[in-house]
Amino acid sequence: MIRFVFVSLPLLVLFLIAVFFGALNKQVVTIDLFVADFSLPVSGIAAGFLLLGFVIGLLSMAGRQVLLRSENRKLRKQVIKTSQN
Repeated sequence: MIRFVFVSLPLLVLFLIAVFFGALNKQVVTIDLFVADFSLPVSGIAAGFLLLGFVIGLLSMAGRQVLLRSENRKLRKQVIKTSQN
């Protein structure tokens, strides 16, 4: 239950900040890339970068979690091996 609060509360706060930011920034900005031009509102660009940062952070945390789990398995095997001797 406490994990749910610690995960959902920051996400809810970020969502509310994004909604308020989007309501205040309706100006359209043109993004010129090599292949195409895009006209997007400032809030859409900010939301896209917020999502990109969230995904990058999630992937980096997941990678670290995999490393910690494999290290934990290795240490458990060592403990079992030394306790049997």
